[in-house]
Amino acid sequence: MRRLLSLGQGARVWAMLVAACVFLVPPAAHAEGGEPRILTLTDALKMARARNRNLVVEKARLAQAQTGIEQAWSALFPTLAAQGKYAHNYKEVALAFGGQPLLIQPTNQLDAAISFSAPLIVPAAYPALAAVKAGVRASEAQFDVSDTAVLVSVAQTFYAASIADEVVLARESSVGVARATLQNAQTRFAAGTVTKVDVSRAELALVRTEQYQREARTGRDRTYRALATMIQLDSPFVVRVEVMPPERHDEREVDLALHLRPEFRALEASIQSGSQQLRAYKLRWAPSLVAVGNARAFNYDNFARDRHSWALGAQLDWVLYDGGGRDAQRHLVEAQLSESRARADVLRESVRDDLANGRRQLETKLRGVDAAERSIALATETLELVRVQYEAGNVTQLDLLQAQDTLVTAREGLAQAHYDAAAADLFLRHAAGTFPGK
Repeated sequence: MRRLLSLGQGARVWAMLVAACVFLVPPAAHAEGGEPRILTLTDALKMARARNRNLVVEKARLAQAQTGIEQAWSALFPTLAAQGKYAHNYKEVALAFGGQPLLIQPTNQLDAAISFSAPLIVPAAYPALAAVKAGVRASEAQFDVSDTAVLVSVAQTFYAASIADEVVLARESSVGVARATLQNAQTRFAAGTVTKVDVSRAELALVRTEQYQREARTGRDRTYRALATMIQLDSPFVVRVEVMPPERHDEREVDLALHLRPEFRALEASIQSGSQQLRAYKLRWAPSLVAVGNARAFNYDNFARDRHSWALGAQLDWVLYDGGGRDAQRHLVEAQLSESRARADVLRESVRDDLANGRRQLETKLRGVDAAERSIALATETLELVRVQYEAGNVTQLDLLQAQDTLVTAREGLAQAHYDAAAADLFLRHAAGTFPGK
């Protein structure tokens, strides 16, 4: 058994994000003065499916495509038509025919007619109906493609919001460190152990750090706003990453992924539709047989001295030559069918490569998280050592400020590593067709 995700990797990605976001609440959540809503990825995806504007558009398009089945059935159902007519003639006309007047034109003329037509043998209509049904299935699968694309975008924005919280937390921590450094410099300056330059440098570092904090908060608010627009959520909320179980697949993971991917289902349905259309165009060379009938009633006499008439019959239609129109349409369908089959082969190879690349990418990004965590530990240890040496007068204040910047950079690197790992996990799940699920 090969694994799409190792049993430890998948859970580890989500556990890291949970640890990063569990204590974070964005400023927007406090704006309303109430408790913000805890928003999980499952909640966000559910809201996006129900409210996202782009999906509303795609649903309307799908409804339009589904009407094609009703139109295709109309070629196989009988048609029934009725007509009533009144005419005022300038004079009445009657013929002396057979010793009794025959009224052929009354002054006030009334006519009523009803007619029907029922297809009996229409060879091309049945594969055409099957082609339309397959086309609707392709449209439904294409809707799933759009649905998946929107939800992947929502998930990416959700993770970006969680990491933005982590960046803000790192910036807030750096502001605290910078303020402590400034207070230390001011105290030592008052004691006469450092110069005014040290105070100015510490103050400049604090101003720069506070600006970075404001930029981080602005970026977080922008990300939260984008997520709120995607899911149409107006109330304050804070994202909370939930732990998702790892997944495993067997040696047939490519075939399984193709079975789950809506893109491949859409291509399969398009191939089926094209095959049925091709059959329908070939059968258009065959004749069609239709039953016809009509009944009339009127207020004047016909030559049979009746005031009604009816007729039943059959009509055979056979287009022997149409200038090559049917062949041209058949050739077009054959070309479209070849395109769909080629695209299916391309998608198969793409999925295979995406699965292989996704596994390697996730493994690399998880190693990146380990490296980022180790960098923070080393940067923290270095800062403590430099601070002690600075207090002892063995290093300059520039060394201390540089150590502080290194720690901040390491914390931001960890936030980026968390996002990269989550994005790699999302890419792999999408490639395998298991995201977003039903």
